[in-house]
Amino acid sequence: MNMDQRNIWAIGGGKGGVGKSFVAGNIGILLAQSGYKVILADLDLGGANLHTWLGVNSPTKGLSDFIGREILNISKLLIPTQIPGLSLISGAKDGVEIANLKHTQKRRFLSALRNLDADYIVIDLGAGTSYNTVDFFLLAGSQIMVVIPEPTSIENAYRFIKNSFFRQVFHNSKKYRLRSVVTPVLKKDNPYNVNTPKDLIDYLNKLGGSATVFIEKQLSLFEPKIILNQVRTQRDQLVGPSMKEACSKYFKLNLKFMGYLAEDDSVRKSVLEREPLALSFPDGVPMQQLKTICSDILQEESERAVKNNLLSQLAL
Repeated sequence: MNMDQRNIWAIGGGKGGVGKSFVAGNIGILLAQSGYKVILADLDLGGANLHTWLGVNSPTKGLSDFIGREILNISKLLIPTQIPGLSLISGAKDGVEIANLKHTQKRRFLSALRNLDADYIVIDLGAGTSYNTVDFFLLAGSQIMVVIPEPTSIENAYRFIKNSFFRQVFHNSKKYRLRSVVTPVLKKDNPYNVNTPKDLIDYLNKLGGSATVFIEKQLSLFEPKIILNQVRTQRDQLVGPSMKEACSKYFKLNLKFMGYLAEDDSVRKSVLEREPLALSFPDGVPMQQLKTICSDILQEESERAVKNNLLSQLAL
């Protein structure tokens, strides 16, 4: 079964320690509990740990075996978990040989992922804003960032958004024959005074013609979602909406705030006991909040699918 791109959810966010694996793992379990066939892929290319968190013993095979072509059939990487309907693809044993993956290799991997027999694939991305991480984030249908209400995490999230948008514009410019226009503008110390997504949007709009058509299309494609984790106070809760507002004002980008997860002792306990929260504390506040976020994303996807079907029928 060839799956649609929108059925791939990537969980990223720049900074380490914000709870990406926690969110990815529990979302995977929630989808499986809803009757979907789900694959969790650990794409932390340097420090894969999703198997530990899921209570799976140290895997003998992982992503690096497929990238290095030691295993050619990606389905051979699937490890069953204790949760019915949920399989795991473990991350790389070491990040050295896949630290600088070519874009074609990433596409090969993603194409292999899409051909797996699954309804949903949830990707747990590594920390940082390397091209690897950003590219996997962009190649997914639902792009979800996990942020905690701390200055460094918020700052990293903005950097991640900026890098992701610039990277998307760079990749897609080839199709519009604008690569030669876009490449010099995206350089760090460019003479065009383009430093933010807003600067880039304004610059391409000024050029007019195909550049304007192109950047409008990129804006409609780029809609990352944000989940705020480890929320303690009412002030913390405001971080999500204020990030959405700041992105719109200073970047001209549409960021979707999906909701927040309250900090709770049960989360730490579940990590220490290697027991996913969805199984150990399914009725606790954080899991109820994540359930709502998960069903909102599913609802949004189904609305988008209907809209796209309608548009493709009108185009016929």
